Amino acid sequence: MVKAMLASWVMLGLVVLAGCGKTDGPRFGGRVVSHVDAYGSGTGGEANLGAEGSMNSGFEYGNASKADWTSQVKWRFVSRDGAHDVYRLDWTFRLAAGASVSDTKKVTFDGVESVKVFSNEWQVVSIEPGAIVRDAQ
Repeated sequence: MVKAMLASWVMLGLVVLAGCGKTDGPRFGGRVVSHVDAYGSGTGGEANLGAEGSMNSGFEYGNASKADWTSQVKWRFVSRDGAHDVYRLDWTFRLAAGASVSDTKKVTFDGVESVKVFSNEWQVVSIEPGAIVRDAQ
């Protein structure tokens, strides 16, 4: 009897410990969007925003007066902060000539408003709202 009670307490303790430190995932759906030249340009690519992901982008202008480029964006859900989901995004932008720039940002996303994350004269990267993924409990 004592062994059964002790085993029950140990199991309960393990269940409680397993729940500690558990971080709920993102609440809001959305899209990570690459806008070519300017925000809202209608050209570029997009990927679904999830707990983790990446997206490659680029543009070949076919015009010697504009530089061709590629970029990679990686993101990871970090935590919840009040009514926002917090993400870490890493961006590497490369001109065809070989020069590259990298940047990292933490941003908060509420699922309602767009967030412009990175930009230069060739590309704007944003997070755009989508469906609610799960209830904010």
